[in-house]
Formats: sequence, C-alpha cells, structure tokens
Amino acid sequence: MPECSNIFDNIEKISKDLREGNILGSTEAALTIMNECRKASKICEPRKYVKYLLRAIPQFLSARPTSLIMKNFIREYLTRFTETINESGIKEATKSTPALIDFIQSKVNEIKNAVALAGSKRVVDGATVLIHSYSTTLIKLLKIARDSGRDFQVYVTESRPIGEGMVTASQLSKLGIETTLIVDSAVRYVMKRITDVFFSADAVAANGAVVNKVGTSAIALAAKEARVRTYVVAGTYKFGLETVFGELVEGVVLSKASLIIPDQELNSLAGRVLVRAPIFDVTPPEYIDAIITELGLIAPQAVPLVIKEIFGWPPKVINIEDLLKEVSKSAA
Repeated sequence: MPECSNIFDNIEKISKDLREGNILGSTEAALTIMNECRKASKICEPRKYVKYLLRAIPQFLSARPTSLIMKNFIREYLTRFTETINESGIKEATKSTPALIDFIQSKVNEIKNAVALAGSKRVVDGATVLIHSYSTTLIKLLKIARDSGRDFQVYVTESRPIGEGMVTASQLSKLGIETTLIVDSAVRYVMKRITDVFFSADAVAANGAVVNKVGTSAIALAAKEARVRTYVVAGTYKFGLETVFGELVEGVVLSKASLIIPDQELNSLAGRVLVRAPIFDVTPPEYIDAIITELGLIAPQAVPLVIKEIFGWPPKVINIEDLLKEVSKSAA
C-alpha cells in the first residue's frame, strides 16, 4: 500500500520537527503524533500498523523527551489498544484507533478548557501580565479574561532560540489584547511593571519542579526577586508520574548555528565557535506560587499529594516499553 509507506516516510520529518521545536506547544506536539497514529491506522493494514507504532513511537518520544503529555497520551492509547487486542484482536484494535484517540483528545480538551477558565480568574482589571514562549492554553486563558470585559495588557518574550513568542504576540494582538513584545534579556528590566507571570509547562515533575521553554527559570527568579506572583498553567496530564526531580527529564540542545548567529555573520563565525541552544530548562518549585490545574490552584509542593490521590503512591505507571512489547506480540 503506497499510502502506508508514505506515512512511514513521514516519521523522520515529524521527529525532526519535534526535536527542533517547529511544532509549538507540548500539547500540540502530543496531538500531532496522535493524529499521525490515527492516519496510519486508517491506511495501513493491521500488522503493518503495529510495525508503524513500534518504529514511530520510540522516535517521537526521543525527539521530544520533555513532553510528558505526549508520554501520558501514548501510554493511555497503548493501554487501551492492547486491551482491545486481547479482547477482540489486532484488526478490531486498529479499526477502533480513531475512536480511542478521539476519546483521549476530548478528555484533554475538557481539561485545557477548565485550566484556562480557572487561570483567567487570576487576570484582574488593570493587570500587566508577562508570558513566555507559546501555549494555546495560555492564549485561551487570556482570551477568556478579555471576553469577560477585563482591561489588561500583556508582555511577551521573544522566546529564543526559536522565537515562538512572536507567534504568541501576533495571536494576542489579533484578539484585541494590548501586547508588547520584548527581547528575552529585558525581562528583569520590565519586571517592575508586571503584576503576574504566567507559564505553561512541558512537564511538571513529581516534586513540583517545572520543565518548560528555556528562560522560564530565569524569568521566575526575576519575578521572585520582584515579589511578582508566578503561576504555571498545566493540567494534571502534564504531571510526571515517573519523575521525582525535573532534572531527570532529559532536555534538548540544538547546535544549529543559524539559530543564534545572524546571517551576515555566519561565514565568519560558523565553524569557528560552538553553538549551544538548549530548548528547555527546569524551574525549582520554590520559584512558583501556584500551579493552575483542572482541580484548581495547588502549591508546587502539593504535587506529590495530587499524584497520590489520582494514581496512588508510588504511582501505578505502566512502562511504555512494556506496552510496546505487548503490541509487538500481535504482529508476530
């Protein structure tokens, strides 16, 4: 089937886009790979689809290791997929994949909406908000606050090395929100004007540390120094059930010279200097005032209690590698 071979060929492109941050937002990254699985399940015969999962999923996870929503998405899907295989066979499991993915995505959308609504109540009349990087949940949060009639303004960092803050600023301005785009290094300079800082998260470790776009920890430190409230907006699907410390969540470091060196300087500097462009960093829980979840506001230090309440302690986590081994048996 030529269509099926095409989707196999697309694995490398998706992995590259995930690795280099071309897919903005951790939730969007997770949705992208789930949509790829949906597409593959429709055009590949069942055993070929299983081979697709065995090849694609490890590559996607290694390309974006910080995205715990992606990992939790995949874990839930594979759990339901293997259950369906055991109950009804590989053909039925493949056929039911679009419905399984729709169910997971609808649940995540409900959580995103609840988080955005809860967070929007923290944006009051006259507020000056600072946000970093790109997040559809944060944009939705600010849109709800604006639609509620509150008058506020937003500062957005450029969010180098990828510069996704420019996309965020463009979308906010189109919503009619007063928006100022600043260079990352100006954060401490503008902090005296800020009333609230909002971050999204790629992952929330079990100790309350937050993995997010590089620069988050420096901004949180500047906010703490200035006594500015700092919130992280993250549904519990971003909680790291397998981590205790944020540093255990492996980051991504790019070395592409053009990310940092201007075009006119590439010839003189490229190859002569090393380029290191980390994409993520870890913010300690003591720099964060609260994490806004679908369960309400919680202190970072309370994350272990929330995980225990939802998943037990230690969290009952099925290893993705073990799930893939189960899936591989059906193609034998």
